[in-house]
Amino acid sequence: MKKLFPLGLILSTCFLLNGCAKSCNGNIETTVLFAKPGAKGGRDIYVDVVNKPDLGIKKTLLYEGKEFGTFPHVIIIQDPASKFASNSKICFTDYQKGVAEAGGDLTEDGIPQIRLY
Repeated sequence: MKKLFPLGLILSTCFLLNGCAKSCNGNIETTVLFAKPGAKGGRDIYVDVVNKPDLGIKKTLLYEGKEFGTFPHVIIIQDPASKFASNSKICFTDYQKGVAEAGGDLTEDGIPQIRLY
């Protein structure tokens, strides 16, 4: 008689292997770096754009006061409903550009911001 693996073990194994990321369903692909609470609620998700380099900028990111790394094509995805914060990658086609932060938090200064449809 076969033993069944506990569901928690299966889910944690899936997360370790690929973050249980949904398959890409858009023509712009990004890798999620980290997410933090947004200024207007929801989450701000810092991503590195994989296949549309002109969308982002090269930026050294800080996380909780420590250098997180330098990435070539960083953008911030505004996620007011917090529906993407647990993803390891986000793929999309349609988006609206926002105004890049200026004069505020130095870690965000100049990073393009977008909102997904």
